[in-house]
Amino acid sequence: MMALAWLGKALAAPLAETILALLREARERRMSEQALRMELERAIAENVARVAAEELWARRDVLRAEIAGESALQRLWRPVVALTAFFSYWYVIVAVPHLVAWGVMAPPRFGEKGLDNLFWLAAISVGGYIGARTAEKLARLRRPAP
Repeated sequence: MMALAWLGKALAAPLAETILALLREARERRMSEQALRMELERAIAENVARVAAEELWARRDVLRAEIAGESALQRLWRPVVALTAFFSYWYVIVAVPHLVAWGVMAPPRFGEKGLDNLFWLAAISVGGYIGARTAEKLARLRRPAP
């Protein structure tokens, strides 16, 4: 959600300024509708490309920081948490229905309790990721200076 808000701000503010400037310029120069449309399309494409490039550079910086981690655990905990969450979801969403259909296991009863369990599965996955990242930052702060 935060990424979408950042993307909205990063894209909308400069784009709005550019569009307003183009509209003012079109009014002053009495541009044709076709020329204005082409200019607007160019400006929008440039803005989207700029935001995509900024996001790509930000992702690159995060990956570089993770690769340069001090220990194997620091470099690998995020993929482990992500894979655990993925396989947990995969088991509940894909494997269980097939196992039930093939008669390998009894159908689970997803009532109030089942949905509550799915919620807690998601909460533990996300909470584990956030908690581990926080613990990593706190450990870095508490480490004595060399």
